[in-house]
Amino acid sequence: MNNSRRTKSLVFILLNLIFIVIFITGCSKSEENKINELIKVDDNHYRIEIAEDNSLVVRLPEGRPRVPQLKCKGADVVQAVFPDGCKDALAKVHTDNQYYVIHFIKDASLGFELQYDDRYKFIPKTIAANKFSSSNPKVAQVDKLGNVKIVGVSDDGAVITATDGEHDEKLVISRTVKAPLDIYLITGQSNASYYYAEPELATVTKPGTAYHYSELVGGVEICSMNDENGAMQRGNLEASFGKTLYDLTGEKVLMVNAGVSGRKMETFLPLNGESYQYISKVWQIIQRYINDDKFQSRYEPRIKSYIWAQGESDPDTDIGVYKNDYMRLHEMLISPDYGFKYGFIIKVRTIFPNSAEAQEELASENKDIAIATRSSDHFTVENGKMRFDNLHYSQIGDNLLGEETARTIVKAYTEGIDSVTGNY
Repeated sequence: MNNSRRTKSLVFILLNLIFIVIFITGCSKSEENKINELIKVDDNHYRIEIAEDNSLVVRLPEGRPRVPQLKCKGADVVQAVFPDGCKDALAKVHTDNQYYVIHFIKDASLGFELQYDDRYKFIPKTIAANKFSSSNPKVAQVDKLGNVKIVGVSDDGAVITATDGEHDEKLVISRTVKAPLDIYLITGQSNASYYYAEPELATVTKPGTAYHYSELVGGVEICSMNDENGAMQRGNLEASFGKTLYDLTGEKVLMVNAGVSGRKMETFLPLNGESYQYISKVWQIIQRYINDDKFQSRYEPRIKSYIWAQGESDPDTDIGVYKNDYMRLHEMLISPDYGFKYGFIIKVRTIFPNSAEAQEELASENKDIAIATRSSDHFTVENGKMRFDNLHYSQIGDNLLGEETARTIVKAYTEGIDSVTGNY
């Protein structure tokens, strides 16, 4: 009798526990569904989960997977970014009445992915390898030192095998994906253009992370900032700008140069200004590139913002006239014809007083314009940051301006552009 009661009690407790587990799991799934209805993940390989500690989590494969983008109607969204080596990141979604933090976590159980044109060094842990091979060289190539280069996009991935002649070790690339590509336009006059670039003194970008377009170098084509051996082929502002952006975000960068030399602000007026027509021509070329089927099969272009470096030709231009002309260009560049989000000004030196003051006022009066850097005021021929004409920045100066501009842009995108206005 006692055994029968005891058995019934145990069964009752067990059934209650099962009910509670099912109830909690059901509630959790219900809440997850609500969250995923509110905050959309743009890649159906992933969804937002509710972890045991009630935090919101998106799990990604190891390596360099494409980081899914979040969308939430009417909300401010800060996307997660994964600089090289990072295992986790945060995205933030701020609606009118709620603030969500979503943890993005890399999980080795989900595989190992790389992006198109990624470079990865395979270092075996168990053997001293003397030979490497790829099961799918149309997707992933490897040299005799274990340097892997992704040359194709495929759900099949590839297996890289290292051997010492007796034993093997394998790197399983479960999938290769299109590479997100952040696109920035750099324009203005000669300090924005490519007349004075010195690649041999430029900040060195990592191969496969930074690309460049300028008719002044390379002809009418998009080029890597590096040659096949990793040496710099391009300089100017773009070198340190591209490296810093990649270091901080883990996203590849395309920098489109549409700078001209010795042009006043009035020449940038849409639609008839000579300098504007050059910007328009360059942008039409870029549009043909990034909308090409082959390009689209390898990259995911994302139009970001433009960078402005000009003012030396307008020292006496009326401040109001300069601002009015600039705003007409700005409104065109943020229109659907171009699609840039913000304008970032590399402020001209204050020895060009009217244009310098106009740029400060533009940044303080407009929510989508910011001063990227004011450092050029400290540049001199003596400290090596100006050329001997005391008009054009040296490559050393460009290295600094490019880095500071990139840092400002990342801060604006992750913390809001208000964080870089005023005297930032």
